Amino acid sequence: MNKIISRLLVAALPLSFAACSDDDGPGRDPEIVTVSDGAFIVNSGNLRNNIPGSLTFIDYVTGQASQNVFQAANGRLLGDTPQNAVVYGSKMYIAVYRSNLIEVVDRVSLKSLKTISFDAAVGQEPRYVVAHGGKVYASMYNGYVQRIDTLSLSVDGVVKVGPNPEEMCVAGNYLYAANSDGQNYQNGYVDGCTVSKISLGSFTEEKKINVGLNPTKMASDGSKVYVITMGDYSEANPATLRQIVNDNTVNAIAPATLMGAGDGKLYFINAPYGASSIDYKVLDMATGTIATFPTAGVDSPAAIAVDPVVGDVFISSYNIVGGYASYSTPGYVAQYKADGSLVKRYDTGVGPCYVNFNIAEVAK
Repeated sequence: MNKIISRLLVAALPLSFAACSDDDGPGRDPEIVTVSDGAFIVNSGNLRNNIPGSLTFIDYVTGQASQNVFQAANGRLLGDTPQNAVVYGSKMYIAVYRSNLIEVVDRVSLKSLKTISFDAAVGQEPRYVVAHGGKVYASMYNGYVQRIDTLSLSVDGVVKVGPNPEEMCVAGNYLYAANSDGQNYQNGYVDGCTVSKISLGSFTEEKKINVGLNPTKMASDGSKVYVITMGDYSEANPATLRQIVNDNTVNAIAPATLMGAGDGKLYFINAPYGASSIDYKVLDMATGTIATFPTAGVDSPAAIAVDPVVGDVFISSYNIVGGYASYSTPGYVAQYKADGSLVKRYDTGVGPCYVNFNIAEVAK
């Protein structure tokens, strides 16, 4: 762990000792560049089997994966069923769903800076977090979105949305939150057909956009907005990738269960439960063209993400045990180039449900 943190500290420091070019001189403003040092894998664990969640770090310099890095840095477990995380500025925010908290850690040392817990009256059980404009937004499973100020590390706004919101994305001056109604599955997700469109300026919900049954996944390139509606897991209502064209128009694109956006591309996977084959595709968000993403494939995909700096694609997976995906044994993540060639496969913890990247702006 100390070696990992040392490398990240070096990467995060201004490069003040680099050789100067002939035109360098007093008062020259440093060039700010964006770097990515590695990938964090959020492992959800398995609450039923008393397996706590954890965090894995993949170091791009060494090409090695280190397990339980939050526990190593803090001397305690991360919590029950972490769902996702986002690196923003000098910090990382980790949504720990069943423990009803967000862990705020230093992105280099991984030391906890604050543990934010939540009151049921204004939202509880954080599912997903996104960051934008000096704020972090958290979807709360009891029907709210919370806004966290990144300086005070306190909640400074809350808005009520639809039932059981899941993933979110930012496009233009709006935050979009998928209302899944996931806890109402016995009634067919009857109230889970919308995405809440939230004004970032007023932090109010302006509209609920009808998108289809059981929306859960969201992605954006900053202007275009995409959502995966999971349906009811039947052949009659399959999981579908859709684009929100405007407040009243939503176009179906292709069958899909997972997606990740980066570098102008939307990579998506269709791996419905019990399927005999898995499809890997890539959508050019500028032209709308779809091509096959020629990966070697993984056993049972859990998440897909794109490093926005490096451009590599990461697909996490459960291992197959006894012919079925194992939700109680460690999984893995496969790293691919944009052309689909495999870079390396890394072990993770149990339930590798989300991938995010250790990105920072540094002076050059």
